[in-house]
Amino acid sequence: MKLSTNYKILLIPAIILLIFSLGVIAINYASTGTIVDMGIDFKGGSHINIEIDTVDQNIIKQISDNFKEIDNKVVVRTSSGIGQSIIIETEKNIEMQKIKELLSTSGLNVTNEMISIQFVGAALGSQFFKEAISAVIIALLLMALVIFLTFKTIVPSFAIIQAAIVDIIFAIAMMNIFGIELSMASLAALLMLLGYSVDTDVLLTTRLIKRTDEGTLDERINASMKTGITMTTAAIVAFVVLYIFSTSQILDEISIVIIFGLLADYISTWFGNVGILRWYIEKDNKKDDVGEKIKEIQPIKKNIKQQTKNKRKTLRKKKGKNR
Repeated sequence: MKLSTNYKILLIPAIILLIFSLGVIAINYASTGTIVDMGIDFKGGSHINIEIDTVDQNIIKQISDNFKEIDNKVVVRTSSGIGQSIIIETEKNIEMQKIKELLSTSGLNVTNEMISIQFVGAALGSQFFKEAISAVIIALLLMALVIFLTFKTIVPSFAIIQAAIVDIIFAIAMMNIFGIELSMASLAALLMLLGYSVDTDVLLTTRLIKRTDEGTLDERINASMKTGITMTTAAIVAFVVLYIFSTSQILDEISIVIIFGLLADYISTWFGNVGILRWYIEKDNKKDDVGEKIKEIQPIKKNIKQQTKNKRKTLRKKKGKNR
């Protein structure tokens, strides 16, 4: 695959992707007050796990209808990891006896031993969210420091970090579109995405900036693409398989968020990052060309200056003889 040699054209898809992602996030913020919908882990609420032998979808629907009388935003789902279970997530703090009553009216009789409840207060959830944001910021700063120390130039380092940020922004936008809430699992996926995103960008930057003896600029870009796209595609295939065959909600959330981010990485790296690096390298080469021309001109100027000086001396001598 041969990309355009015009860096301005290369940047267009990456800019469109970023504008689309920011637009989706802005719409969600305008309607909900948050850039991404919060899960129980961050907004507070109850996580109720009910272990059962078999799952009847009619009963699941009835449970959902009954719990919606208490909380209209309740989420009822099933999990079939090690054993069958019904998971209920609600913003309300519901007592054990009330849970058993609602389950009984839904046609499901359970004992206390079959039910486990985890409650996260709103204040604690808010604290978790602040710590999560801090973790993402610290991860970005440390990553930026390591990359800058590696390449020792601002523009290529910025290009790598911006590509990773665009991938995360797109993943968050897709979470809003598909109704995936921010939870501990999806947050872990976003942090993992940083590593996956930076891999291909570091590969590209190393080939273009440090290995200048491995062919022309276009040849180095094409060689990087073959390796980088293979890496990203292999990772996407692995997470698609995990998403299809997984019976864990946590693994589903992790895999789908990473898939979203890696799909964005095709554009942020091979259009956005390539465009920035091509502009930087071409600009740097022009400076080198100007410097070389100046070096070539300097001896000529020096020679002309010396010849002029010699002519003046000769003229002075002639004038002296004539007198």
